[in-house]
Amino acid sequence: MYILGLHNDEDSGVCLIKNGKIIDVINEERLTRKKLQSGFPSKCLKYILKKNKLKIKNINYFAYGWHGRQHDYSTYFTKLLDRILKCDLKNKKIYKLIFERLRVEFNRDNITYNKFLSFVKKYKIPLEKIFFFDHHTSHAWSAFACSPFTKALVITMDARGDLKSASVSIADKKKGLRELTNNLSFDSLGFLYGQITYYLGFKPHRHEGKITGLAAYGNPVKTKHIFEKLIKWDGEKIISNLGYYRPFFTNINPDLIKDLKKYSKEDIAAGLQYHCEVIVVKFIKYWIKKINQKNLNFICLAGGLFANVKINQKIKEIKGVKNIFVFPHMGDGGLTVGAACNLNFKIFKKSKLKLKNVNFGPSYNDKEIKHYLNKFQKEIYFKKYKNIKNETVKKLIEEKVVGFFQGRMEFGPRALGSRSILFHTKDKSVNDWLNIRLKRTEFMPFAPVTTEKLASMCFEDWNKFDLCAPFMTRTFKCKKNFISENPAVVHVDGTARPQVINKSFNKIYYQVVEHYCKTTGNKSLINTSFNQHEQPIVCNPEDAIRSLLLNNVDCLIIGNYLVTKK
Repeated sequence: MYILGLHNDEDSGVCLIKNGKIIDVINEERLTRKKLQSGFPSKCLKYILKKNKLKIKNINYFAYGWHGRQHDYSTYFTKLLDRILKCDLKNKKIYKLIFERLRVEFNRDNITYNKFLSFVKKYKIPLEKIFFFDHHTSHAWSAFACSPFTKALVITMDARGDLKSASVSIADKKKGLRELTNNLSFDSLGFLYGQITYYLGFKPHRHEGKITGLAAYGNPVKTKHIFEKLIKWDGEKIISNLGYYRPFFTNINPDLIKDLKKYSKEDIAAGLQYHCEVIVVKFIKYWIKKINQKNLNFICLAGGLFANVKINQKIKEIKGVKNIFVFPHMGDGGLTVGAACNLNFKIFKKSKLKLKNVNFGPSYNDKEIKHYLNKFQKEIYFKKYKNIKNETVKKLIEEKVVGFFQGRMEFGPRALGSRSILFHTKDKSVNDWLNIRLKRTEFMPFAPVTTEKLASMCFEDWNKFDLCAPFMTRTFKCKKNFISENPAVVHVDGTARPQVINKSFNKIYYQVVEHYCKTTGNKSLINTSFNQHEQPIVCNPEDAIRSLLLNNVDCLIIGNYLVTKK
């Protein structure tokens, strides 16, 4: 029995579930080589069908995680009216702003929906086999279904999706997921964060992580009053000061610009980050208290806002929260999984999927790898080794920047050891020179990878039950010795965004990290994405070889081959 999840907006992709188990997930960007590729995921669909020897007619059901058209519009417009009444009714500009926001959302969603239908017709997908699901419900299902929790409080937050910017749900293994409330897109923390990202000279909906890193260099006290005036927690909900705040990425109020111009980029980023942390924490605390049920101290998170690893750390630190799970592909690229999981429960009453790792993409055996290597034999040297682990560690000890390409490609925005760049952690200057090589502009240090055996010696608040560490979805406070010994992976605020792994997560990757740490006495390695700035993570051997030839890495470990330039 096959369920195929589809998403055709930004970071489009495909997810295949077979008999209640995820078989393949891939985003279109990895195949087209265009970052966050939008549009119908034709290449993904072709790849997954071919790999599994399937045709469209073999797929039992299709799930689409956007534009569900499931709204009770009478309820929505009642909520909208209530929201309008909280505004300054004398200010006609606010009405214009609200209707412009609605016009943009309806128009864009209808265009996306109609494009989807045109491809459905092209691929002869029977309409009766397609289930359409709400955007935030899809986010919520991705987080709960892939978590180990039997009951949980599920929070979603992003810029917007299906007229919402946030949702709160209760999830139960047997009963499924029930939404309790949602935020309108007018009161969006996601839009606010993206807007300030744009104001500071970066791309909204893409470079928000840079602002999170930049925040550690500033003083939030200087600017937090601006953000408190923009958007606040009113005791029951998140509510914005419409007019002063405009819920768009680029349409910034001139009065806000005037206020921001008085401060440095660092202080603006710090104030934004601090204020968002405060609001999200208050929001979650409120719902934990309001629901007041056992087992709702387990929190599932999805939606683009939870790409913010600092916010996730603050959530984990909330008193009474036992554990959190952030869906590894928390942004819209993960909607394919959420929609498929939703349908999996709807049809088969299966609410849980085991998620040991996110290696759901293409893999290549040594024969296939050699085929690619032979294409570049005039430009590269390559040699096959029986024990590639030892050769990898040798190169790392020689202080070579290693491109590491092993097994199935990981799904999501983080490189997790299948398509990674590895280096030692002792050279603080690596954050400058390697980022220059990779054409990146980063304010956060590189992330460390270590083993479960060593993690307790590295991080203050790590324990073996942590669900974020394998997927690099939150920051941790670093211990003093780790800070002094590993300056390349510790931020100025004394935190790191680590990956902590065991043997079951990724065998060869674990062996390399373990062997390196035993051999050198170091407790971690740098793990950063195997890609240049504004490019997707490498997918196939040719992508990796070209990256080597562009001098992004000093050598390439691919399958059992060591590759260097001539």
